[in-house]
Parts: sequence; C-alpha cells; structure tokens
Amino acid sequence: MSKPSAEPPPAESPDFVLIGCYVEMAQAFESVLVILAMGLACQIEKTAEGDGYEVLADPAAASRIHAELAIYAQEQAVPAPVRVEVADFDGGALPAALWVLSLCVVFWLQQEHPAIIARGVSSSRGILVQGEWWRPFTALFLHADRIHLISNIASGVLFGTWVCRSIGPWLGWTLILAAGTLGNALNAASRLDERFSSLGASTAVFGALGILTGLAVFQATRDRARPSSFRHLVPLGGGLVLLSWLGVGSDPRTDVAGHVCGFAVGVLLGLIAGWRRRAGARA
Repeated sequence: MSKPSAEPPPAESPDFVLIGCYVEMAQAFESVLVILAMGLACQIEKTAEGDGYEVLADPAAASRIHAELAIYAQEQAVPAPVRVEVADFDGGALPAALWVLSLCVVFWLQQEHPAIIARGVSSSRGILVQGEWWRPFTALFLHADRIHLISNIASGVLFGTWVCRSIGPWLGWTLILAAGTLGNALNAASRLDERFSSLGASTAVFGALGILTGLAVFQATRDRARPSSFRHLVPLGGGLVLLSWLGVGSDPRTDVAGHVCGFAVGVLLGLIAGWRRRAGARA
C-alpha cells in the first residue's frame, strides 16, 4: 500500500492555544475527535510537568470548540457517574524501536532477495485458495519503496505511541499488529474474485488509529447508562475524518480498502480493550 497523497492540516502550529488539559490520553483523544468532527485542526502535547496531556487548537475557533465540548460533556453525563482511574503508560519506545528495526531489515532483505515480496505480500488467492496463511502478517513488513517505508514508520510511531500511552506498550503493539493482520485478511476475503495483492504497514497504522477511536468511543459511553442522544458517536466521526485525510489518496496504488479494513478492525479491538481495561480496574 503506497503513501496517500492527501495531506492533513499541519501537525503543529505556533499559533495554537490551549483548549484543555487531561490526565489520560484517551480523554484527550476523545476531545480531539470532537474537534476534528467540527472540521478543525488540533494537536495533543504532553504537559510541561509530564503528568498529563494538553489539547491545542486555532485561537479563532476556541470559543466554538469550548462550547461544543461543553455541550458534548453535558449530553454524555448522567447523575453520579462512576469513574475508573487508569494508570498512564509509557509510550512504548522499545517495541516501537523493534518494529522500526524489523521494517528496515526486511526492506533491505527484499532488495537483496526480491522473491521475498512474491512470497510475503497479502494475496487474495494465495491466502484463500492456496492456504498461505502467513501472508496477511508478512505483508505488514514489506514496502514498495523508501518513501512508502518512511511514511509508514512516521505515522506508525505517532499513532503507536498514543495507543501505548492508553493501554500499555506491549498490549498496544500486539493489538496494532493484530488489527493490521486481520485487516489484511478481511480485505483479501472481500476480493477473492480479483487477482489482488498488497503490501505495507499502513493497514496496521490505520488499525492503530482505529484502536484509538474505539478507546475514545468507549471512553465517551462508559458509566453513561442513558445517553440523551447519539453524540457519544462523535469520536467515531472524528476518527473517520482522520481516516479520510490520511487514508484516501489520488495515487492509484493506494489500497483504500485495506486502510478501511484495518481501521474497522482497530475500532473493534479498541472497544474490547477499553472494556477489558475497565473490568480489570474494577476487579
């Protein structure tokens, strides 16, 4: 899967102002998705003390954002909610480094031995007709060129760090790779009648985005037995906005279906992870 050509709004801006501070990454990301659903750019940064997260956005839209977040919070609230305190995890530097190293080593090997690509890409006929079960996983480590590799590393480390801070480094990267693998398998199953093949880590990258979205949706609905509207689905809308910005490009080689499948599986895994995390905290 090649790098999408669609560019998101700038990730950083010196003109952004503070919108809110949050203890948990999931809470900050929930607010970010609300802002993105409004069609506005924003970003998350660690607080100076390192004990929380700041959400920043365009000062010209600050009043609108505060109003929207206030309405969102009010409509999600129920009397006497039960809050579950969850520890903040580290960013998973070690598993991320191992993942990046694996991608680079495999990219070097595939330059020396091109047959690796033919044996490792995600192929609908290879998986479902010839029974080559490993392809959905091995395809995550193969890339078409250096630009493809670098773009997936950059976005994967970014989203992967956020996932790790939300649910833990090793569980986070396990779920990211699982989302990518299952997303590739789902994509291949839907295209059995085609001579279809794909490669690249972007299915896992969008799986990570889906995990974050699923966690934010769960965060929005937990302890709210009687939501007054469907506004708890706003985080899902924000995730879909990011998916459209980053996952749909004009390059004909871009496997948009693979990105969507990875994202969808990631949302499901994020919801499950949020539920398990809450159950564990209450045990």
